[in-house]
Amino acid sequence: MKITTLVKSAVLTVLAFGLASGLLNIPVPRNAVSGNASVVTSSGLPGATSSARAASVTGRKIVLRVTDANSRGAASVKPKVIATVTLDAARSVLSTLSVPGIPFVRFRRRVQQVKTSANRLFSRAMPALRWPYTSTSSKIRGVNLGGWLVIEPFITPGVFAATGNANIVDEWTFGSLQPRGQATKILQNHLNTFLSESDIRQIASAGLNHVRIPIGYWAFEVAAGEPYLKLNQWDLLKQAARVCAKYNIKVLVDLHTAPGNQNGFEHGGRAGVNQWANDASNINRTVNILQTMSKEFSQSQYANSVTAIELLNEPVQDQNVLIDFYIRAYEVVRYPTGRNGPVSPLLIAISDGFISPAVSDYWNNKALPPQYEGVAIDSHVYTIFSAEQIALSPSERLAFYCSLKLKWAIANSVHPQIIGEWTPAYTDCANGVNGRNAGSKAGTSADCYARTGDASTFTTDYKKMLGRMWEAQVDSSEGGKGWFMWTWKTEAKAAEDWSYQKGLQYGWIPRDPTQRPQGVICDNPATYGM
Repeated sequence: MKITTLVKSAVLTVLAFGLASGLLNIPVPRNAVSGNASVVTSSGLPGATSSARAASVTGRKIVLRVTDANSRGAASVKPKVIATVTLDAARSVLSTLSVPGIPFVRFRRRVQQVKTSANRLFSRAMPALRWPYTSTSSKIRGVNLGGWLVIEPFITPGVFAATGNANIVDEWTFGSLQPRGQATKILQNHLNTFLSESDIRQIASAGLNHVRIPIGYWAFEVAAGEPYLKLNQWDLLKQAARVCAKYNIKVLVDLHTAPGNQNGFEHGGRAGVNQWANDASNINRTVNILQTMSKEFSQSQYANSVTAIELLNEPVQDQNVLIDFYIRAYEVVRYPTGRNGPVSPLLIAISDGFISPAVSDYWNNKALPPQYEGVAIDSHVYTIFSAEQIALSPSERLAFYCSLKLKWAIANSVHPQIIGEWTPAYTDCANGVNGRNAGSKAGTSADCYARTGDASTFTTDYKKMLGRMWEAQVDSSEGGKGWFMWTWKTEAKAAEDWSYQKGLQYGWIPRDPTQRPQGVICDNPATYGM
């Protein structure tokens, strides 16, 4: 289905923005209920949470295939094509082809079941959420504490190197391909030392107000045959929440992995395996873990820290299965002790599942009041997981980021729109970011020299460009409810282009996150090279 008619006011709004920025961004029609969703973007890139895995150039036109494998550690995953888009590079105009619609039969049936059994939901007032960003001017300005409770090779390569086994690439192989005692010693030392109160103090001093903390399901329970190490991750998470309260830092707790792995990425626990939906017990276990989390963090002792729970990070699943899971998970997080018990004051964040509100209105009729109160959408923006994306010029990349600002603002009028992961890094040079031993696409053309690793080797011009990438994404993301950069810190001299901490130290990130020392302002295209 091609876009043939548009509401006049929407056309005028978008044309005004497009002419001001040198881009033409055609809004997606409200057609999700009819079973179709068109993907529309600009600047030679597909949607914010999709990856351009292949491109062909004919003159000035570029054809891109949009896929769902746009994340760290996804090298072992076979991408699924979502749509095809064509860019006329000479005019910066993107035409679109239709994408398969998603049936709503199961979704509607499940919603009706919930309505039937939850009449009291409509007759009782929701408590005030702990969510402090209720005005249009209040924004999340935060960081992920990535690589701590869920380890990743590019964040802490030393943890993996200490195993002495190059075949250890994720937490499954970490627990299965080395002696148990050695695995426990290495991981426990990492858990105890990677993050400290000093980090939280630094985060507060940097003017940030929120952290997103990923945790793996194995922190709660491990089934027979699963080699994951259940150590003190859960206790450390609770301890971190208490420390954050001391410094007035709010916490979004992110269930980053699920039994069976929900996406097949390395940071999902087991690279190349996506079996979460293949066994009902996997989904049941996930729901039970979320209930445990909500019971704990809904308590008053966390009133000054934990604001939200994210139900599951980056699921790559059939949307019917995912929606059904979200409905079940909402129930146990909002009512952790049952319908007769207290109502949780936590915001509930749901991943967009690689269907970004920036490019589709799929989420516009889902998880809405009064059936569902306090639900936010989390979208992730990466532009480095294909050679075509990496090859974008700086002005093209900045223009793409800035083109999302209006889209996030529109999405934010439906649900609180969070940009939960992004990076100022504009290459995949970081060792292990595609997966341990996977290498980088940029490296094939010798473009990785002094682009990652030790930030003390970065040139002044490179640091300025990292700063411009940071500013564009911060400005754009504040069109929505705000942002969490990935990530706060990395191991010394590892992937420091991804480190907020090192960005502060070396100057490409300002001490005040509301400042723009490189001058990038998305509402002024002249500031980002257009």
